[in-house]
Amino acid sequence: MQKDKDQLNNLSMNMILLAGNAREKIMKALTACEARNFITADSCLQAALSEIEEAHILQTETVQKEAMEQEYYYSMLFTHAQDTLMTIQSEYNIALHLVAILKTYG
Repeated sequence: MQKDKDQLNNLSMNMILLAGNAREKIMKALTACEARNFITADSCLQAALSEIEEAHILQTETVQKEAMEQEYYYSMLFTHAQDTLMTIQSEYNIALHLVAILKTYG
């Protein structure tokens, strides 16, 4: 039981770390846009997407295991990790549109 908790906690922390890394890259992309450096902005957004995708894989694998009747205890940390990932995905989507708008009209 403790091993399962530790594994889920480690997975949750990895998700939070990946999402945080993605947020940092998104902010670098937006800062690059302010300087009209769209090549850097695009590169940072691509790097952010890679971090988001990796975190999403961790989440999906966990949810699929639970759907296949592997029991998990309720984890506030995993819930926080999911919430953090969802928030960063939204920030990423908004940043994509902002960069496109600035390329077109800025």
